[in-house]
Amino acid sequence: MCEERFIHAEHVQEVRRNVLSGKDAAHIAALFSVLSDPTRLQVVHALLTAPSGELCVCDIAYSLGRDDTTISHQLRVLRNQHVVAMRKAGRVVYYRLVDEHIRQLLTMSMAHTREVFNTASVASVMPGVSVPLEQKTEVSA
Repeated sequence: MCEERFIHAEHVQEVRRNVLSGKDAAHIAALFSVLSDPTRLQVVHALLTAPSGELCVCDIAYSLGRDDTTISHQLRVLRNQHVVAMRKAGRVVYYRLVDEHIRQLLTMSMAHTREVFNTASVASVMPGVSVPLEQKTEVSA
């Protein structure tokens, strides 16, 4: 709280010229809301680190130690908020991040988290299930 009430007119004018509209604020809040779920954040991170830039539901679920149904639900929520996109290849559906903005947002968030919590890895802040790849087995439909 200011001890002395004094309005800096030039600062206020600049802020008012650039104020975020209610509509834009609502869209941004919705994006942060969808990313506020730890499972969805892990799904987005999995897609961020995927060598090909995309993964199928089975690979995401196995990587995170979750079931396909849970991951499918989270991907649907992410798709509805334009965070991920999907591509069908026969009976397999692949997901990828929609654009570079999402990649940058997550990368910057991880850097911020490392800095704030003084950690070498975000894994200590966002723990996931680590599964050695050699244990992966094919599942037939």
